[in-house]
Formats: sequence, C-alpha cells, structure tokens
Amino acid sequence: MSRLGTLALIALAMAGGGALFFVARDNAWFHLNESDLPRLVLFAGILVFVAAGLAGRALRPGEVLRGLLAWGVVIVVLVGLYANRDQLAGVAGRLLGAIVPGVPVSGTLAGTGDDSVVITRGLDGHFAVLGAAGAKPVMFLVDTGASFVTLSPEDARGAGIDLAGLRYDLPIRTANGTMVAAPVSIGEVSVGGIVRRNVRGLVAPAGALDQSLLGMSFLDTLSSYSVAGDRLILKP
Repeated sequence: MSRLGTLALIALAMAGGGALFFVARDNAWFHLNESDLPRLVLFAGILVFVAAGLAGRALRPGEVLRGLLAWGVVIVVLVGLYANRDQLAGVAGRLLGAIVPGVPVSGTLAGTGDDSVVITRGLDGHFAVLGAAGAKPVMFLVDTGASFVTLSPEDARGAGIDLAGLRYDLPIRTANGTMVAAPVSIGEVSVGGIVRRNVRGLVAPAGALDQSLLGMSFLDTLSSYSVAGDRLILKP
C-alpha cells in the first residue's frame, strides 16, 4: 500500500475514535462524558497503531479496512464493559450468591456499592453464611432469635476454646426446647469483611445444635441489617 493510503487509514482511525466519543457520550449504555475523553484518545491511538501495522503488511485496502473494523468493534465492546463495570459486578455478585448461597458477597460485588456483606437465602428458606470463629471456618445460621453467637462444641474447639474448662450453667430457650449452655468470650467472629473481636457467646452441649448460630451479640454490633427479597444485607 502506498504511503498516501497508509496516511489515509491512520486519519480514518483517528476520525473513528473521535466519532466514537461523540456517539457514546449520548448513549445510555456507555454513560461517558468529557472526563472519559483521555481514555478514548488512547483507544483511538490504539486504532492508529493497528492501522499502521496492518498497512505495513502490504495487505489490500479492503483487508486493512476489515482488520481495522474488527479491532474497532473489540475496542467499542471494551469501552462498554468498562463503563458498565459496576452493573456487571452486581450481576456477578448475584450470580455467585445464587450458585453458592452460603458464601458472603461484598457489597461492591453484589451491587449495593458499599462495604456491606450480602447473603443469599438458602433453598430451605433460611440465611446461612460461611464465616469464621477464630481461625476456624464456620457455617453459621443467622438467627435473630438467638441472643448470643452460639457455637457447637466442634466449632468452639476449632476456635481455640478449652471445652474442658467450661461450665454449662446458663439456661437457654431454643426452638427445640430448653438447653443449658456455657458462656464464653469468642476471640474473633468474622463474616466476609466484617470482623468483631471479643464477642459474647455460648457453647452448646454436644448434640444440642445441628449448626452454630450467628446471634444478636454479633448482629447488634452492626449499623444495620435488613432483608431485601432473598438477600440479607449486613452493614458494618
């Protein structure tokens, strides 16, 4: 291709980058404004680089144009994905919560746009979340009817609590009746990015609980917690 043809393609690439900005600026899907102009100038520069590279391979003008258009489409898609990154993060968070309900999802990923933790309701209708007591991962059942974080003996042992030194002398009413639990201080309880230390808790006797409970001694430390549809939102 002649030098004149190469220059013409480069000029076409630059004009295409400028046209992309003015079209995308008024397009609801891209949400672009003048502050995004430097990025689009960079994308236009990439088109210029691609155009020069294609022209230097002695391809026919039609082949160069097709290659340039293909790269242009790729760049347009990347611009759209970048502009909608927050919405796409929300979709990814909801998808993760639906696939694995017990996994806590950060507010940024879930689309709430803050430092909250979002938990998706399980198929049994309850909210269960994978957290930790001390260094031990624990699948907690979120229970607003429980006054304290209540650990099963296995989870308490994993959290570093000496079971041999416990006194089971505190009567507790549960959905299954009354049990006698041992009061403890749990060094650390965490759910997602929310971490609380020295949490008042209980250790249930063996066989009393199928699952450890995330009770009010943790929930009361939050600024708020609320249910929206099938999602429980914990705000630190």
